[in-house]
Amino acid sequence: MNSTDSIGHPKNRDCRASDKFTSEEHHIPDGSVDEDNTLLNQGKQNEPESEPQFGEDGAIESVDKVDISDGDSLVNVDQIIENFKKLAGMRLRGTTPRRYEHVFRRFDKTVNLEQYNKKQLAGSKGKELLLQYLLDKNKVPEPSKRVHNAALKTFWEDGLGIPYPINIRKHLGELPPVQRRQSPKDSDVLPWINAIEHEEEPYLRVLALMIFQLGVRPSHACLFRWKHINYGLDGRPESIITTGREPGNKKMTPVKARLPPDLSDALSRLKSTINAMPEDPILPHRRPSGRLEHSVSMPSNHYWAQWLRFEKKHQLNHLRPVDLRHWVATTCRKAGLSMAARNALQGHKFSGENQGERYDNPQDIDILEEQARVLPYGPIGFICPKMEVTQALPVELTDALGSCLKGDILISQLMEKVTAYLLRQIKKPENTMVA
Repeated sequence: MNSTDSIGHPKNRDCRASDKFTSEEHHIPDGSVDEDNTLLNQGKQNEPESEPQFGEDGAIESVDKVDISDGDSLVNVDQIIENFKKLAGMRLRGTTPRRYEHVFRRFDKTVNLEQYNKKQLAGSKGKELLLQYLLDKNKVPEPSKRVHNAALKTFWEDGLGIPYPINIRKHLGELPPVQRRQSPKDSDVLPWINAIEHEEEPYLRVLALMIFQLGVRPSHACLFRWKHINYGLDGRPESIITTGREPGNKKMTPVKARLPPDLSDALSRLKSTINAMPEDPILPHRRPSGRLEHSVSMPSNHYWAQWLRFEKKHQLNHLRPVDLRHWVATTCRKAGLSMAARNALQGHKFSGENQGERYDNPQDIDILEEQARVLPYGPIGFICPKMEVTQALPVELTDALGSCLKGDILISQLMEKVTAYLLRQIKKPENTMVA
């Protein structure tokens, strides 16, 4: 499906995952400005200058007389974006800066900011332009208004360096609550699970299983290093633990995850193909030629390219990593995994909403034991139960059952083989009268 998403991502379905934004970001159609809307023309060019007045929420209602250095020069959009990256980029997490920038670029494309100076944008003209954009439901539907307002306010203050000329309560009213994404249905996830089972490339297999089995953010998966893996007595990868305080990994939250068998096997295969050192990333940067740069971490935006490569390779319905993070959280809840163990698995911090969650802080070994007990085969194993075929059965039945599990034969064919075997083995009672 080649459609542009709500924030204008390219039509190649490149709608990158982010946990700071929810489904309201995906309702922003293109449209034209309604110049006749009287509500949008409340700002007047020639109203007298006045001192800034602050509303109940601290927003400036009138800022015509703000002291602005170089306020008569026309603004430069590229410089505004550069200022934003230097200031806001240091405190905003994940892909939030990139999404805020995209909102700002859409706003600039609508109003052409470079024809105005800072004094105009800090006063009534800026208020008029912002309201004209934010109140146009063709450009900013109600579910998206909160996000767009936050993005533009940040650019006004950090990019332009001037006060935001809108009083939210007075001019925009009560903003709608942020909508929460819904987890995808198991039926939508099953084709991906089947594709993972048939994926032969260790690199792609690990990349996909990191999301499906652990539910971590792609940015975290790119920061995982071989030193974060703990090995069992048999030498196989057993768990992955990060403290979130490693040098250079300031954006990583702590992750404490027991590795399901399929992810453990995939990691073993991947490590056997490369000469990895403890400090090397588990998912190194992959060049277009396919060559892996073992000591270079993969940028999070390149993760998306590999994700789409996997999707296209197996001709799958489109799912984003963030969709699978929600699916993992829902599956863990249905399986009965405690909140503490779920947070540790996905790298979530204490939210502050439930004080009991703060006190429930089990030991790492208890968290890993619970994950192994409740989800021995991970979230994938919960919806696709693993059946272990043992040689306690006759070889003939073992082979038939194994072929059925692989999809080589149908269930009806399996039953035919079982019936034929039983008919050969069951002894007829003696003195049976044949009619």
